[in-house]
Amino acid sequence: MGLLDVLDHQYAKGTEESVEVEYRLLSWGEIYAPFIGNREHSLAAQHIINDFPFKLFSVSIPYSDIPQKLCLTFKAPVLARKKGNVISSGYSPDDTAKEFSAFLSVVTRHRVFPVGQTRLNSTPVDQTANIYARSHSQERQQLKEIDPSEFDQLLINFQRMNRNVANSLVLSMRLYHSAIEMMYSEPEFAYLFLVTSIESISSAVYAGLMPSDKGEDKTELDQYLDSAYRGWRDLCDISTVEKKKQVVDMLLSNAYRVQNKFRKFVVDNLPDKFWSESEDDAKPHYIYSVVGAGPDGKGKRDFRESDKTIQQWEKIDKNDLKKTLDRIYSARSIFVHQGVRYPASIVVGHYQRLPIETVTEMYSTKAGTWEAKNKPLDVPPLLTFERVVSYSLVEFLRKQVIN
Repeated sequence: MGLLDVLDHQYAKGTEESVEVEYRLLSWGEIYAPFIGNREHSLAAQHIINDFPFKLFSVSIPYSDIPQKLCLTFKAPVLARKKGNVISSGYSPDDTAKEFSAFLSVVTRHRVFPVGQTRLNSTPVDQTANIYARSHSQERQQLKEIDPSEFDQLLINFQRMNRNVANSLVLSMRLYHSAIEMMYSEPEFAYLFLVTSIESISSAVYAGLMPSDKGEDKTELDQYLDSAYRGWRDLCDISTVEKKKQVVDMLLSNAYRVQNKFRKFVVDNLPDKFWSESEDDAKPHYIYSVVGAGPDGKGKRDFRESDKTIQQWEKIDKNDLKKTLDRIYSARSIFVHQGVRYPASIVVGHYQRLPIETVTEMYSTKAGTWEAKNKPLDVPPLLTFERVVSYSLVEFLRKQVIN
């Protein structure tokens, strides 16, 4: 049982028996709902989402230590499952808690993870969400306000959309969730999981899509065929449009089709705010002190928040988006099939301090002048691509409005 089962039970007015369960979640940046007044001394300010299908409450008081402790409550339907001739019924809410955490992480770009079940109906329980303990490091994030009404609308869209696509979107979000879980311990594998996240949803959305032989797509297709199959024009009969189409269909690899869908999904769904934003609120949040000259001529200590500015080398040129996505996909394929590792620069922006190999790579004079190093990197940093994936998934879900 997962997220979609709970949404069906709520929005499709399911008649199954259900049990009310409660889970403890941890968020590495505080999440809160709009509130007028002093949040720090108000119990009402700790309510984030008040109504089913999912209620969310901050156990931590506002502005307290990170990670923030959250309480998730939902009704788990008791479902009948048939396997062969055997019919069984029951509920298993762990997957729902994990998938909701993934959904919340995608929407907010705050890293949220389930700890365990804390209540069953009115009975307190203590049961971990994962059989095996997972050890992973995370950086703190700054405050994030969410609009409960927009959040509910996304859940409604999720439940009403085509079920095959919805199931693929669940998988896509879980892959994204796994990626952000390991982004500080295994950034290369996190990058791989983010690419796979888009692959999984794009393959469902564009199930029967074939690359176009018109406009820009025609040029890209011809370039691919010329590179992969040298001399194909001379060796194959392409004297008519129909014969050429048959040859192209025969030569096109599954890998190219998947890459084409991967690129199309992002191009179709990446919202304009990706290029208009000047700051990334998912970057590490910390306070540091700076000693400067005081008014009396003596040293004065000032406290500042970490810089969230999106640097030039963290950006993607809008006109270069397709080529950048192709480079991302090529880096993924080379990493998987040839064992060539990602550049050390993919961790730019998501650590408080950069590893020495990253600094060495970025400041190397091998590629030319220092001015050249201030341009966008060939493969965007992990945090930049994570923002691409999150924004694309949320925008796709926002478009799924069914009356």
